Amino acid sequence: MSFAGFFDQRIRGFRIVELGAGTVLLVLVLVVYLAKTGAGDKSADIDRIEGQIADEQTQIRLLNAELAHQEQPERLEALSGKYLGLQPVPAQHEVQVEALADIANIAAAATARMPASAAGKAPAPIAPAAGGHAAPAAPASAPTGDQAVAGAGSAAPEAPLEAASGGEDH
Repeated sequence: MSFAGFFDQRIRGFRIVELGAGTVLLVLVLVVYLAKTGAGDKSADIDRIEGQIADEQTQIRLLNAELAHQEQPERLEALSGKYLGLQPVPAQHEVQVEALADIANIAAAATARMPASAAGKAPAPIAPAAGGHAAPAAPASAPTGDQAVAGAGSAAPEAPLEAASGGEDH
């Protein structure tokens, strides 16, 4: 059989070339369909992610606006005055950098002129608190945390659990 004869050969009335071309066509249709379906899924994923990005950007803009409102100096000044009792520093309390040495000399001279009884008393030391921030230490005469809790509320010791429950077994 010759090469040209192969293409003229028929199976059930169809030439082999026609059957091969039909098979290739069906495979191409299937591949194109799967590619378009996959691209549609990817496009839907991209649209969903872009929507999430837009929502996050909106949330960021809202948070930035809220931050700008929370950090307004007038608002902070009003809150610090209301809750902490803080006020702006008066102009007479402001000092130039050059005058700091004079103020240190005045403070040293005032300390040197203090009587011995007042000079011997040092302010309470500052101990680091649990959060790492310094907090003034409690005076020696003040009760500590456990003593203050135990002494607060009632003068009589607490009753045992059996007496409080009535002493009955169920």
